[in-house]
Amino acid sequence: MAAALALGAGCFRNTVSTIELDVPAMKSDACGRAVQDAVAKLGEGAIRDVRVDVAAHKAWVDYDNVRLGRRNIEVAVRHAGFAVNDLPADEEARAKLPPECRGDE
Repeated sequence: MAAALALGAGCFRNTVSTIELDVPAMKSDACGRAVQDAVAKLGEGAIRDVRVDVAAHKAWVDYDNVRLGRRNIEVAVRHAGFAVNDLPADEEARAKLPPECRGDE
């Protein structure tokens, strides 16, 4: 029995990955919270951590790569109204954001 447990422990693989998001219109704390909220909606357990740096217009998401793909995270941010990495913002959602989060200036 102990041998089976030892062999099983060797099969563990890390399922946590980190994605860096480039979000040019994330220019205030309110924009950062909107990005964090959009990612959090993907599900507890699938999202491990979300960190934002408003000054750098970047966010980092630690996620369970068995439950989610990188693109799922990017699409969630896109549907919140932000252009992210190579995806354009969803224009309908973008129009609902505060002016400082639209990137209009």
